[in-house]
Amino acid sequence: MPPASAHTARPVLVTRPAGRGEHLVQLLEEAGLVAEHVPLTRLVPSGGRELEDARAELAAGAFTHLVLTSRTAAERLGAVGPDAPGPHVPAGTEVIAVGEGTAAALARIGVPATQVAEGSGAALVAAMPPAPVGARVLFPASAAASRTVPEGLRARGYEVKEVEAYRPAPLEAPPEVSAGLPSGRYAALVLTSPMIARRAAELGVHPSTAIVTIGEPTSAAVHAAGLTPARQAAEPSDEALLAAVLAALDAADAPSLLGDPSSSAAPSPSPSALRPKESR
Repeated sequence: MPPASAHTARPVLVTRPAGRGEHLVQLLEEAGLVAEHVPLTRLVPSGGRELEDARAELAAGAFTHLVLTSRTAAERLGAVGPDAPGPHVPAGTEVIAVGEGTAAALARIGVPATQVAEGSGAALVAAMPPAPVGARVLFPASAAASRTVPEGLRARGYEVKEVEAYRPAPLEAPPEVSAGLPSGRYAALVLTSPMIARRAAELGVHPSTAIVTIGEPTSAAVHAAGLTPARQAAEPSDEALLAAVLAALDAADAPSLLGDPSSSAAPSPSPSALRPKESR
């Protein structure tokens, strides 16, 4: 890990919801950075009946695929119904997760992922084969989840049952953030969802603050708000976010590189195909 630059006298602001930012803060601090975790949204569990019914259908073999794109959705799937904490998934059902964090959350509820898509929901859709006859997908997700996965899978011939597992709700920023973010208090700002990006934009972001995003939907929300991401993580993981923060800060310390295409918000190349999940 390269040493943190002198630019990092200012802290890095991590805006993930409570319970979701601690590991990233730890990684940032281990890299020699000062990090603050201030959630701008909270995750609210949705009413469990629809998810409980979908879980019962899953156990009965009604779905050929279970697809999850966030660890919160995996946790919610494991927290409802009389058989909690883990649903029964028939042996013939493919369990597909986006990112190692989601796969790890599935493992904790006793549902190992059979395949992991690295990078994004778009990578998952691109790697899925055309739907075989009778293919039916259960997709528990946030109420604010990108439409990329369900619409992309439907376009490839899959029947998709969407179930709201949770929803994000905005939080008021404390005074040190609402005043500090637009005034340049932070060296970098980490954004991990479109809603969080919009919340940050409402507060205002100083031009000297490097904006780091977790993926394309969040980057798109940043652009839509009139801001520019400095870096996009190569995949939706804390380790990739750390690498993106360090790269953004290094670029900020090297003005001569600003015209170099490598300093753009495009993520570093990473595998995007589905790959079998190895037992560990």
